[in-house]
This record gives sequence, structure tokens and C-alpha cells, in this order.
Amino acid sequence: MQNKLTMKDDIVFKAFFSRNEKYLKSFLSAILGEKIKIKRIMHDARLEQLSKEMKYGILDLEVELEDGEIINVEMQLRDNRNIEKRTTFYASKKIVEQLEPKENYEELNKVIVIAILDYTLTNLPEYVTETVRVTRNHKDYELNNLVKYYYIELEKFRKERPNMKEKVNQWLAFIDMERWDILEMAKKESREIKEAVKDYEVLTGDAEVKRLAELRLMSKLEENAALSTARAKGTEEGLKQGKEEGLKQGKKEGLKQGKKEEKQEIAQKLLSMNIEIEKIVEATGLSKEEIENVKCNPTQKEEKLK
Repeated sequence: MQNKLTMKDDIVFKAFFSRNEKYLKSFLSAILGEKIKIKRIMHDARLEQLSKEMKYGILDLEVELEDGEIINVEMQLRDNRNIEKRTTFYASKKIVEQLEPKENYEELNKVIVIAILDYTLTNLPEYVTETVRVTRNHKDYELNNLVKYYYIELEKFRKERPNMKEKVNQWLAFIDMERWDILEMAKKESREIKEAVKDYEVLTGDAEVKRLAELRLMSKLEENAALSTARAKGTEEGLKQGKEEGLKQGKKEGLKQGKKEEKQEIAQKLLSMNIEIEKIVEATGLSKEEIENVKCNPTQKEEKLK
């Protein structure tokens, strides 16, 4: 398979799973470790809106289950150092949105966020991390788990020797598409994965999907260019401001040094007139130690005159 578009492209990922509910059900069941029933795949972020409304946006796949639970799946290829905060924000948003029609806390449904990452997030050995909230003194007692997160680290997965008889590993091999050896093993172990690969090949040959993927790519390139320009402008402004601040500071230090040298010259003249040091201190504002130093070391101006 030499397609340029892979399953890790968020356009392809969303298009593939939103158009093939049986695959989505199998994939989510493998991640969650239980059978699920999909009520609907929500299209509030329709692919068709990409060219109009989603410039620089994030394309997620959102699913509502028969029991009311909401699942959000996000594909993230680059480590922007914000995935935990971003997934927390999304989950909180979904909780708040449920209150409008229901206005009853007891009716709030569980929110599950699945973040598929093409980089390493944690120092843990596992490549699929499920969060669970427990009490401090009773680690086996779960509490307040209305929101649950799954972080899938594909970079770790590629480095392992996964058991390809496990459904979750079969789907990760399919989604990652970087190790053809384990993908071939997945196809041999699962007729479903074999069919999924064929449907993927058909999908990536679709002209509309290619067009949307190109629009998405252009949006990302434009975003990167905008960020690069902003960084360059910020650096330029910073250098300019730094230069101005430096000149101001230099001028300030110069004036300060000039005034000090002027006082030293006055002190030197008063010393030559045998004026008492205490009176020179009072007249110049210099300390006794500074005046003693002037007495031993004539000012640069006097040295130049010599």
C-alpha cells in the first residue's frame, strides 16, 4: 500500500470510522475492553465544514453510545505540550453542555476521551494508559469517574513486540501503518482488519477525501507559516525593545558614572586644599572610603591631563 494518505491523517481517520460504523464499534470496544452499542456518530464537526469553518481547527470524532456515554477520539501527531489540558478542557465542555437540556446532575452522562498520540507522553511502559480516579488512602476505591481518559502512544507501540492476537493491537497496527510486518500479522489473525485495509484503500482513492485532505494540509501549512511569522516578528520586536532598553540603561549608567566622576574631581580639589574629610563627605555625598580611594587614586581625567 503506497497511499500518501494514512489513517493517522485526521481527515482519513474521521472519514473511515464515521462511514464504517462496524469498524468504529470494534475499535472502541477493543480500547474500552467491553462491548458497546453506538447510538449515533455526531457530526457537529462535519468534514464538509472544513474549508469554511475549521481553519486551524482540530478535527475530532465524536460518538454517543446507547447508554448515553459520549466518546471523543482525537488524533494528535505532534507534541504541543498541551494534550492533558486540552483533553481536560474538551471533557469539561461536554459535561457542561449536558446541563442545558437536563438541568439535573444525576442525569449527567459519562464522557470518555481517547487521545491517539504519535509521540511518547508518559514514562510508563504501557502504550495504552487508562486513567482512574481513586481515593488517597484506598487505592482500590474508585470515586468521581464521570470523565475517563485513554492515552494511546503509537511511538511506544511501534517499538514493542505486541501480541497480534489481541484486538486492540490489531487496530493499532492498522491505524499506525508504519510497521507492515505486524499489520500483515493482524490481517492474518483478523478477517475484520483485512477487510478494513481494503476499505481504507478504496477510501484514500476517493477524490473528495483527497480534496479535503489537501485543504486540511493547506490549513496546517498556513497555520505553521503564521506561527513562524509571529515568532519572527516577536523576536524582531524583542531585539528592538532590548536594544532600546539597552541604550536607555547605558545612558542612565553613563550619567550616573559621570556624576560620580564629577564628585570625585571635586573631592580631589578639596583634598588638595587640605579640607577635612568630614566636610568633603558633607559637600560631595561621597563616603569616607570613597574619598580615601580618591586620595590614593586620582581620577582618570587628572591622569589624562598628566
